Amino acid sequence: MSSSEKVEGTGKQGAKQALWQGAALLGGAALLSKLIGTLQKIPLQNMAGDETFGLYSAVYALAIMWMTLAAAGVPVAVSVLVSERVAVGDEHGAQRVLRWSLSLLGASGLVMFALLCLGADHFAHGMGVDEAASAIRMSSIALLFAPATAVLRGYRQGRMQMVQPVISQIVEQIARVSFMLIMLIYAVHAAWSPSSTAAAVHGGLATGAVAGLIAMLWGQLHWRRRGEPLVIRGKGAGSRVTGLAGRAAIQYPESRKKLLGRIAAVAIPVAVASVVAPLFGLIDAFSIPRLLGQRTDATSAFSLAEFGIYNRGVALNQLVIMAAAGAAAALVPAFTAARARGDDAELGKRALSATRLAWWFGTAAAVGLAILAGPINVSLFSDDKGTGALAIIAIAAAGGTLQAVSSALLQGLGDMRSPAVNLAAAALFKLTLNAVLVPAYGIRGAAAAMAAAFAAAALLNALSLRQRVQLPAPRLSVAWRSAAALAAMAAAVAAIALALGALTGALPARAAALLTALPGIALGAAVFAAALVSFGAVAPSEWRELPGISGTRIDGWLQRIHAAALKRNLTKEG
Repeated sequence: MSSSEKVEGTGKQGAKQALWQGAALLGGAALLSKLIGTLQKIPLQNMAGDETFGLYSAVYALAIMWMTLAAAGVPVAVSVLVSERVAVGDEHGAQRVLRWSLSLLGASGLVMFALLCLGADHFAHGMGVDEAASAIRMSSIALLFAPATAVLRGYRQGRMQMVQPVISQIVEQIARVSFMLIMLIYAVHAAWSPSSTAAAVHGGLATGAVAGLIAMLWGQLHWRRRGEPLVIRGKGAGSRVTGLAGRAAIQYPESRKKLLGRIAAVAIPVAVASVVAPLFGLIDAFSIPRLLGQRTDATSAFSLAEFGIYNRGVALNQLVIMAAAGAAAALVPAFTAARARGDDAELGKRALSATRLAWWFGTAAAVGLAILAGPINVSLFSDDKGTGALAIIAIAAAGGTLQAVSSALLQGLGDMRSPAVNLAAAALFKLTLNAVLVPAYGIRGAAAAMAAAFAAAALLNALSLRQRVQLPAPRLSVAWRSAAALAAMAAAVAAIALALGALTGALPARAAALLTALPGIALGAAVFAAALVSFGAVAPSEWRELPGISGTRIDGWLQRIHAAALKRNLTKEG
């Protein structure tokens, strides 16, 4: 191999490594942002109560859907088109993509803002919660700033400059949550009504959007009208000429209309897929409060309070699924590499390993959280209202985790359509179940609908994955060993919950619940991991695929359990 080929190979390897590092950085920032956004719901419920929390949750689902409609897809298109132009040294073409994308999304955000702001009363009436109108109007302000931030992030990502988008995401969430907490404290102190409090805290969306935009603009080079190249439409490829009134002229390879068409061609499929994710929350917001009102014939205040209690479990379930999605992101590169090599056997092995880990994580979380639903509810949300619904929603963690991981695997195969279609079908299934179960069983019916919908999405994803990957046949030995490990964990968690509940009975309710929940979660995780290894359900090569395990104390502890299990089996055979 010549020196030039070695340099080229090294350059490609370095570019690939930078790509994975950038993707990991963005993924980590997205998870951190979601974590901050989910955790801020706890003080909101604690300080403002379930009615305000329910009102906030309903409006937030609507706002996120509209922000997704206004901006989803275009940042991806910007990233793709900018990277194409930067690769051939066409800096003016890259800036042209940025300018037109900003114009396109600026107009889109303005239209969405006008529709949401002017139609707030109609949207609130559609939810069956007229008090939501002021919060909807306040949330719409974010649409004036968020689309521009999204375009700038896509532009930087297209240039492989990931740090600034990451900082912008985190700054946006910190500013949003900080504003929300400040307004929440003020509103509670001033004894504002639930609708006024919800509207005030929704101002955090706009504050976060402005902060994210400032973070993206900080240190940027500003384009000046003086000396800006004169654009000539044509079929040439980015060549510069001079002599037109002393100004530089650039001949672009495509017209403005064709450029906007290319942006739309990339953005629309991504936008359609992105819109599916907020569907669960939106369906709940427009169906559950109204169905609860029909069930009880009570005021909307009761329906909102019940919806807020239901959303306690939703917030907890989101934390579990986010953790699973983070683990799945670490498994996808090896999966994608096997696909690139055309190694079908390795591809199937990786897919089976990832789905098995997802199933273990999800079922363990579901069983453990269901058993500890009471202490967790009291420790996080100050009382035990809705503990039954929270326990049912905990079961949804199994399907939700498997759905998140299988979606990541399908995307690693280049299949962006199936996860979106499957999740959309599951969302419609949930809407049907809500209509049937909520009038009869209240928020427990809504919780059961969520568990069933996530299970359906996971099943559909598994079928889609099986069509694309030759998965090894399931083994009965792994199934019974996994079930035995789950039973051992459930027994341990139930026992420690009973023991700690008796020992902490004299303490304040919230302190007692916390001292029961935390040790119960820790013991459950330890017992389940040890039981899986001891029963031979998981091998060292599988647990070391998880991020942050290999070479740690946990790895050493699991190795000792594995060695002891092997020795015990050999003794029995001897």
